Amino acid sequence: MSYRLEVTYNDIMNIYTQNHKVGNKHDIKKAYEFAAEKHAGVLRGSGEPYINHPLRVARLVAEWGFESEVIIACFLHDVVEDCDVSLSYIEEQYGSNVADIVDTVTALSDKDFTDYTPSKEQLDLLSDARLQKKMSLPALYVKIADRIDNLNTLFGVKEEKRIPKAEHTREIIIPLAAKAKAYRFVSELEELCFQVEHPIRNEEILARYNRLCSENRRSLQQSLRVISNAFTTEQNSDDNLKQFLRHVVDFSYSERTAVSIFKHISQNADNINNCDRLISKKNTPLYDMTLVVSDDLSDKNSVLKPNDIFFNCFENVLLKEGFYLLESCPSSELLTSYFLISDKMDNLYRFYVRTATEQLRFMYGNIIDENGVLSISDVDEIEPRDTYNEKIRVFRKDDSFMMIDKGATVLDFAFHIHGELGYHFDYAMIDESKTHLPKHTRLNEGDKITIIANEAITPDISWFKQVKTNKGVAFLVKYFSRKENLEKLISF
Repeated sequence: MSYRLEVTYNDIMNIYTQNHKVGNKHDIKKAYEFAAEKHAGVLRGSGEPYINHPLRVARLVAEWGFESEVIIACFLHDVVEDCDVSLSYIEEQYGSNVADIVDTVTALSDKDFTDYTPSKEQLDLLSDARLQKKMSLPALYVKIADRIDNLNTLFGVKEEKRIPKAEHTREIIIPLAAKAKAYRFVSELEELCFQVEHPIRNEEILARYNRLCSENRRSLQQSLRVISNAFTTEQNSDDNLKQFLRHVVDFSYSERTAVSIFKHISQNADNINNCDRLISKKNTPLYDMTLVVSDDLSDKNSVLKPNDIFFNCFENVLLKEGFYLLESCPSSELLTSYFLISDKMDNLYRFYVRTATEQLRFMYGNIIDENGVLSISDVDEIEPRDTYNEKIRVFRKDDSFMMIDKGATVLDFAFHIHGELGYHFDYAMIDESKTHLPKHTRLNEGDKITIIANEAITPDISWFKQVKTNKGVAFLVKYFSRKENLEKLISF
C-alpha cells in the first residue's frame, strides 16, 4: 500500500471523531492553526509545505486511537526546535502533558548552551541521550509517527542525509519501540530503513518475490480462499467447527515485506550474494496469516486454548484440502511462535495465532496496558546507540554492581569507573584470585573486579586494541587529543 501524502485537517478530525465521541476538539484545532502559522512559508527538503509533515504525523497517531493531547503534540512537535517557540508557552496554552511530549522529541540546539558551542556530533550525541532519558510512551509514539513520515518522504533528499536518518532509526528509535514491545512498528520501521539503506537489494528481493507470487497466482488465490473460509463462520457450514469458530475474533493475511524475507533467508545463506537464490517456494513463505481469538481462551480455567482453534480447523478443513503442517517456529518478535504450513502446490505460509489482547499488544505495545510505562535506565551518554547492546552484570570491589557491554575488557571496566583509573591501569584481579590480569582480559557475567593503578603508567597506541567499548575508545581519543600526549603518540 502506498504511503498517503495528501492529508487535511478534516481527515484527522474525522478519524478522531470515530475513535472519540467526546474529546478536546477545540485545542486540537487551535494547535493545528498555531502550527500552520509558525510553519507558514517554510518548505521541506522535498519541496512541499512544511505543515504537511505535522499533518501526516497527527493523522498516524489519530489512526492509532490516541487522545487529543498526543494529537496536539504531533502538530506542535517541531515548533520549539524550528520556530523559536518556548516550552513555557506550549505548557501555558496546552498543558504540561503536551509540553512534556514536545520537550522529549525536541533535539538540543546551540541556544541550549551558554558556556560553549558544541559541535554537530556532540549535539547529536547529547540529543540522543536526552531523548532516551526523557522518553515516555506517548512521546515514543509521536517520535515513531514522525520517523515513519520522515522515512517515507526522503525523495529529493541527498543520500548523505538519507542514510544517517535510517541509521539513527535502527540504532535509537527501533530499540525504543522494541522495548515498548510495539513490534508492528518495529517491523514497519525496519522495512523503511531497508528501503533507504539497501534500495537495490530491496528491489531485487521484491522482484523475485513478486515473480514467485505471479508464477503461483492461481494456486495462491485458491489456497487463500480456502484458508479464509476455514476460519470464517459465515463460510463454514461444518457444525462440528462452530464451537471453535465462535471464538474467532478476526482472520487476516498479508504479503511479505522485503526485509522480512531478507531476514528469513539470510539465516540460511553462507554468502550474502546467495541470498537471492534462496527466495524460492522451498525456502520462502509467501504470505503471513494471523488468527485472532477471544481472550477467554487464555484463562487458565478454559478447556480450549488459542492454538486449539487452529488445530481443529486445520484438521477438519485444511488437511482435507491438501494442506500440511510442517513445524512450529519461534517468531522474531518473541511474542508468539508461528506455524509453517504448506498447500498441495508447496506454497508456504506463516500462520500466527494470538488472543485479542496479544494482537493489540503486538500492534501497539505496552501502551495498551493500564499505567504502562517505558523505563530506560543506564543510558550510555558517551555513545547513546550502545544503550541497547547486550549487557552483563559485573561487580566493583565494594560489591556494588554495574552493567557493561558483553565482550568488554578489564580496561573497559576501569574507564567505566573513572577516566584516571583507566589512564593509569596496571593490572586487574577478578573475584578472590590474586592473579595479575592484563588489560585485554574479557569480563564474564558475575565477575567481581579490582583494578590496580600506577601513576607511572600512561596509555600508548596499543591500548586501542585492549578496549572493546565506545566509552573506552572515547577516553583514549580524549587522552591523545591533548597536545603533549599527541606528540607521544606520533613519536611512538
